[in-house]
Amino acid sequence: MTASAQLPLADDLFLTAHDSVKGKCLLSPATLGLGMASALIGELVLWRRVDVVDGKIQIIDDRPTGDPAATAVLDQLLREGHHRAVRDWISFLATGVATDLVERRLARSALVQRQEKRGLFGSKVSFVPSDTMIAGWPATRIRTFIGRGELLDIPDLVLAGLILATGLDQHVFLTLDARGRGQLFDQLKRRLPAMLLELISQSEAAVGDAVMARRA
Repeated sequence: MTASAQLPLADDLFLTAHDSVKGKCLLSPATLGLGMASALIGELVLWRRVDVVDGKIQIIDDRPTGDPAATAVLDQLLREGHHRAVRDWISFLATGVATDLVERRLARSALVQRQEKRGLFGSKVSFVPSDTMIAGWPATRIRTFIGRGELLDIPDLVLAGLILATGLDQHVFLTLDARGRGQLFDQLKRRLPAMLLELISQSEAAVGDAVMARRA
């Protein structure tokens, strides 16, 4: 796989949320989980399996997507048909379900390698990128396009929105000047479908609630 390849949304966000050399996570486990949950729901929107309207998930196509991780989330949505609030689903998937699905998908694709280190207080598992260029490409791609004044495609706009929602922009967009940030916000506002804007908004609110809960 070349560095120019575009991965599934949640995979791109996972790689962006980790150091591209050692795989150290740049987010708290809770925030990472919320980001992974939102990204997997976003994948279902991009697959045209669900919509997000008025804070609720609406299933519009129950066929499998062809991707095990996205289909696993869709199957869960179908089993729990009486629950529709997108915030509830973000919170549920963030308990470890979403992160595990994405880690397994990346490992199957050989994009990360699972490493386990045993210590005095137990084992610590990490997922180290197999290729630093591929791992760093999602963030580099967005910065490059914005820096050139080019339009991002819809998946990358969602990725950028989730980078902002999870606070990853403090790491990823440090080199973007005010003009670049303005262009990014303008693209998000003008070009992103309403259902995806709402998903990003719900994700940002969930992250904010989690941060406040940790401080309480």
